Amino acid sequence: MSYQTYNVARLHARDLTFRARYLRAKLLSGGKKKSLVLCNSYPKSGTHLLYQILYSIPGLNKWDDIVSVQALCGIMNTPDHIRWKIGSAPNQSIIKSHLMYCDEVLNVLDEHKCKRLFIYRDLRDVAVSHARWVGHEERIFLHHIYALQPSFNEKLMSSIKGVPVGSPFGSNVSQPNIGQDFSRWRGWIDDPNTLAVKFEDLVGERGGGSEETRLALIQRILDYLSVSIPTEQVKTQFNSHAMNPSESHTFRKGGKGSRGGWTTFFNENHKEAFK
Repeated sequence: MSYQTYNVARLHARDLTFRARYLRAKLLSGGKKKSLVLCNSYPKSGTHLLYQILYSIPGLNKWDDIVSVQALCGIMNTPDHIRWKIGSAPNQSIIKSHLMYCDEVLNVLDEHKCKRLFIYRDLRDVAVSHARWVGHEERIFLHHIYALQPSFNEKLMSSIKGVPVGSPFGSNVSQPNIGQDFSRWRGWIDDPNTLAVKFEDLVGERGGGSEETRLALIQRILDYLSVSIPTEQVKTQFNSHAMNPSESHTFRKGGKGSRGGWTTFFNENHKEAFK
């Protein structure tokens, strides 16, 4: 059985499981809309940072799964997969996701009373984080290509410029350049029904930012979710030093949670390629 055939079969079996959960949840709810909070991001932009803040808010519940437009093996998920997976989550859940901006995704979200938050980040830092992740995560479809590259410089260049189909020779794996890829998510920033937040504004002192800016943004998040917490409690509970980045499954010590780290890794060739 080929790699592609195996993964298609595996994903179909996965979707049957989520479809059963979705139908059961719909039956138990009597058709009523769930209240959900979408913690959405372009991959490697700070999903877990926002998720930690959200699950610290009273009344919201962790849901330890993630909904994405693309499986780790590289195959694109279907609108039905997204519908069934989100629909299987319990009421008042926080849904971690990597969902691009398109009508199909918006239609699925409209089936629920869904508060939508989107976190985005300087794409130069995203490229560094992506190159590290692909280089260490054996399940990701690009890993075997990055593993052939002799240094981190080459891996980072691939995360900036993308991976063309047929490179290396015979490969059917491809990835668009980072600008083309992000354009699919860009619509969330201007969407009137979504609260878009910048990673750099949310990291606080711990990540080289401003604690005042962080706390002001968290207050905006609380207001958006119609949650009231006393100001002094917000300062204590949501202080950046109270957060634990190591809870993220993609955390690497010394390589996550700060702003402007790209300056350490970009050489002149990377800068030119990114521009």
